[in-house]
Amino acid sequence: MSKAFSITTCLLVLLFAASAFGQQYSYNYEEMKMEEYTAELAKWQKKLADATAAIAECDAAKAATQTAIDEAMAATDAEWEEIYAALGTDKAGYEAYMAELTALENDLKAFVALSPEEIYSRRSELQGFKDRLAELQKSKISLGPDPYAAIQRIQGLIEQAEQKGQPAAAGRYEVVRGDYLWKIAGKQETFGDAYAWMRIYTANRDQIKDPDLIYPRQVFRIVRQAGIGEHFVARGEDLSSIARSFGSAFRWQSIYEANKDLIGTDPNLIYPHTLLKIPGR
Repeated sequence: MSKAFSITTCLLVLLFAASAFGQQYSYNYEEMKMEEYTAELAKWQKKLADATAAIAECDAAKAATQTAIDEAMAATDAEWEEIYAALGTDKAGYEAYMAELTALENDLKAFVALSPEEIYSRRSELQGFKDRLAELQKSKISLGPDPYAAIQRIQGLIEQAEQKGQPAAAGRYEVVRGDYLWKIAGKQETFGDAYAWMRIYTANRDQIKDPDLIYPRQVFRIVRQAGIGEHFVARGEDLSSIARSFGSAFRWQSIYEANKDLIGTDPNLIYPHTLLKIPGR
């Protein structure tokens, strides 16, 4: 057989041999003639010899396969050594560089997962990611096959973050036929979150009297950050907790009075994404 003798074939041969030896045979040796005994002995001796030969062939195939693997690995290692040398580094330096790229890529994935308004408010961090990448690209190692692929992915994540966090049309959105607040809020160029429709409604009360009734060509402000004297209600907040963040929980009533037309008659019922006015002391 050739060196390509299948390991699977070896296992099947050994399994067959073991099965054959394990079979139960019943012989009446008192009645067996010498020529019958000799023939039966010769048969089992041949099976044993065949099994031994199969084992030897399996061992040879295994050794040949391992030799081929070792040669392939040695060739791969030699090629990598040439790559390391061309990049002016060694295996440890290459792996350390890749670890830095991986850390940057993971940081960017977490950043891109933020809401558009969070990305917009933390855009200085995005510049920090760009600076980290620019510094890493100064190294010749960046030209290696793995670093090159990682850098392409990182650049793609940076572009995603820029697009997701970019204010819509300088903070404006023009209504088109078929739009409604829930749909507008869900668009990536606005908030990427349909539940943020309340932001559009409360930031444009001068134009929107009924949140279910908007018109084509209306231009709404897309407010990503609360300005001075403003506050976006977060999930789980109430007027007391908001007032506390502005100095004193006792201010809740003045906040309520300043936003009574928006909140309604129940000061305990406020909704996430609502833009509240915070009166001065």
